[in-house]
Amino acid sequence: MNKQQNQQNPNNQQQRKSLFAPYLPQVSLPPLLKNGDLVSGVLRINKRNRSDAYVTTESLDADIYICGSKDRNRALEGDVVAVELLDPEKVWQTKKEKEEKKRKKEESAGIDKKKVDKKKDDVEVEGQGLLLFEDDDIVTDEHRPKYCGHVVAVMERMPGQLFSGTLALLRPSSTATKEREAAEKARREAEERAAGIEPKVDESKDDKKDEKNERPKIVWFKPTDKRVPLIAIPTEQAPPDFVENHQSYAQQLFVACIKRWPITSLHPFGTLVTQIGEIGGIDVETEALLKDNNVSAEEFNENVTKCLPPIPWTIPEKEFELRRDLRSTRIFTINPSTAKDLDDAVSCTRLPDGNYEIGVHIADVSHFVKPNTALDRDARKRATTVYLVQKSVPMLPPLLCEELCSLCPGVEKLACSIIWKMTPEGKTMETWYGRTIIKPCAKLSYENAQEVIDGNPLNAEVKIFNDHNTKEIEADIKLLHELAQRLRDQRFKRGALSLGSIRLNFELDEQDDPIECTVYKPKDANRLIEEFMLLANMSVAQKISSAFPEQALLRRHAPPIERRLNDFVEHANRLDYDDFDATSAGALQESLNSIKDDDAREVLNLLAIKPMQRAKYFCTGTLDIAKYHHYALNFPLYTHFTSPIRRYADVLVHRMLDAALSGEKRFYLDKDAVQKTASHCNVKKEAAKNAQEQSSHLFLCVLLRNLTLQSGPVIREAIVIGVKDHAFDVLVPAFGIEKRVHLDQLPLEKFVFNDETGDLVLRWKPGVSSLEPIPDYDGFGEDDDVLLDVDEEALLADDHDDYHYLMDVTSRPSDEENRLFDANSDIGDDDDIDDDIIGDESVEINQETTKTTVPSVSIHESPKVDYNSISETTFNQSPAKISPPVIKINELPQLQIESDPDTPNSQIIRELCHLQVVITADCKKSPPVIKVLAVNPYA
Repeated sequence: MNKQQNQQNPNNQQQRKSLFAPYLPQVSLPPLLKNGDLVSGVLRINKRNRSDAYVTTESLDADIYICGSKDRNRALEGDVVAVELLDPEKVWQTKKEKEEKKRKKEESAGIDKKKVDKKKDDVEVEGQGLLLFEDDDIVTDEHRPKYCGHVVAVMERMPGQLFSGTLALLRPSSTATKEREAAEKARREAEERAAGIEPKVDESKDDKKDEKNERPKIVWFKPTDKRVPLIAIPTEQAPPDFVENHQSYAQQLFVACIKRWPITSLHPFGTLVTQIGEIGGIDVETEALLKDNNVSAEEFNENVTKCLPPIPWTIPEKEFELRRDLRSTRIFTINPSTAKDLDDAVSCTRLPDGNYEIGVHIADVSHFVKPNTALDRDARKRATTVYLVQKSVPMLPPLLCEELCSLCPGVEKLACSIIWKMTPEGKTMETWYGRTIIKPCAKLSYENAQEVIDGNPLNAEVKIFNDHNTKEIEADIKLLHELAQRLRDQRFKRGALSLGSIRLNFELDEQDDPIECTVYKPKDANRLIEEFMLLANMSVAQKISSAFPEQALLRRHAPPIERRLNDFVEHANRLDYDDFDATSAGALQESLNSIKDDDAREVLNLLAIKPMQRAKYFCTGTLDIAKYHHYALNFPLYTHFTSPIRRYADVLVHRMLDAALSGEKRFYLDKDAVQKTASHCNVKKEAAKNAQEQSSHLFLCVLLRNLTLQSGPVIREAIVIGVKDHAFDVLVPAFGIEKRVHLDQLPLEKFVFNDETGDLVLRWKPGVSSLEPIPDYDGFGEDDDVLLDVDEEALLADDHDDYHYLMDVTSRPSDEENRLFDANSDIGDDDDIDDDIIGDESVEINQETTKTTVPSVSIHESPKVDYNSISETTFNQSPAKISPPVIKINELPQLQIESDPDTPNSQIIRELCHLQVVITADCKKSPPVIKVLAVNPYA
């Protein structure tokens, strides 16, 4: 390959060495993929260690492990890549050799081993989310990958991808290297002077001074997402005074994009897009998380708004001829109290034969959003409404989502309706689909409906329209509730699974600052709506897949990841649930239901989510029918139909249903176009979910910071959900967060881990607060780039020709590669594991919170355990000079802890035990970082 390049550039005597293999041409990929020489899938980079990456593919039964930057070959998180498989044993052996070489190099250079450990278990990365990341993304000798490979081409990349981050004058690792070299030189000179030797004067000092005065050609953009590499930015794009005053910009957030990544460069080259503002502000961090998740928050452009109907708008006369008139039917909405985009309504009519006519009525968005218009293309590009704590970023212009399409009471609206004839037992006898005109009679909140279900009258503030009355609506709610309960019971008897996640609700002041946080608990009113929406989605899935077996847009949920599920069952067995059955979704649900202990059920419900895969949209003609099944719902066919105001997939499904009802033989899009849209919606739905979670995390951090400033340390009760040899994981129910408590951050004299029992015995330093800084621990991994990754050093050290590639790779045309970074690339112009599962059944959470001080402690001595034969770790740490706020032990409710009778000042940590933790938030980092520390009961 180098020979070929040298022949093409015979006059280039100083050609740079290739660090990466050139991509295969796009035209060569289809036959290679078809023949099985390559496989394709989506790349996922380990958040804790970016040297490790994985590719998820439909064609293999496990992920493909991509070892190091070289094999990842410039691919980014979320890219659709083509991968050639490699021998796992050879890859693993090479990895071990490089790690050993690096370890020896670090030892000889005197690099602190703690920094290496800290890098691998990055506290800062852990603190940037509400929940912990999966440990099995870290490959070990015990968990070797089944498949290994290297990326030979990037097939698809999110167009216009942006990253938030900070600017630095020098590459972080270069800065650290210079600091280490300077320190080493100073040490050496001191030794020489002590020995009576005058240190040599550096004759190149003047040259270096001149070198220093030269203005650098590039500055470095460090993304806040550690999975994204450093990006080289032309200096002229930085602020005019950046070179001279770069330190004053250390807390400023910028946005950049990648423009190109040559095979000769360790890092990509990019463009600085904008400067957002100072780290820590809610508005700044919100803008950053929207950019990082590629959420289009811009105003709708003129081409889009031109597609909107003129105002005032009324239903055209011809629609009354084409649609079923349901204006006199008692139809009402039940939604969150703050909802503006009301896209679903329900109705219930008693029939003379004793059965019922149950209706679900969905806003007819597809009437306004016509195919191949600017409005349609923009909606497809956005794909989903993004809900943040303080606002939402809509998929459709407000005129549509809040007015014309929203099913507001007392106003005639266009709808797509499904009406079932149903027995009192909840059995469906007939199903009718069609376009309708409705006039909702009331807008109810979930709280309003729940009051009626609980036996109370409907809130008098609810306005009733269309000559209907309160008593009729109350009766409808009660009947719908009874039928929903029967449908739900039947669904779970058929083997459905419901895993409840912990969701947070925030109360905001007038400035949108959080003043309170509560854990959201769905009630029967939520489940009422959920059951009928599930039934509607399943009914539509059956209809469109029957009409268009090759083109229907459905939603599937693959079975859990087998290894993670096995680990989960082993975890349940360790908690003495030996008969825990997870062989099917129904069996898993029954096993969870059978747990009597509240703590165990809560913890296992949380941990059961981790083996689950995401539900995904797909086109029926692209997959074997055996893969259509939805695991958690246990439905053979399922789709999304009920939320077209906020999901583009639903808009497409509405068009499919209309085409099916019209008797069309083929849908207007072929299966490849439908699949492309499905894949795009999957990406955007995942991004929206991430943005929503990051928004909750941001507001929780601000709340924790404010609480700490107002009242001192924030102390809450936690449940231990996992124990490791140097750390333990906790769930803090009051805030719905799952965090790892690292022992090297606690004021311990020593700790002991028992391999047999899985318990930790902590020996605390008496009188030392957990908030006092640990001298040997230097924070949240600020020098993440100080120690170059193993793979980056290999890239710089290895000769590319020596790397054995199985296939003959040739250069990729430059225009193909440039299009990977083109913001204007065509993307189709010619609830959550997701909301299907999560939110169905909430975890029971104890919402009682304690005062923000530490508890008094009752020491309970556990049965004696022989720890003499177990290895121990001892800390010799001097007291910190600066004392944190004083925590008084006797000001919180008493909490019983277990101790080892032979160990003074001890505390035993085992799964499901309760303890007090102090929760801190560092809002000077982006994203902000939550840190949880165990409270020292002997302080």
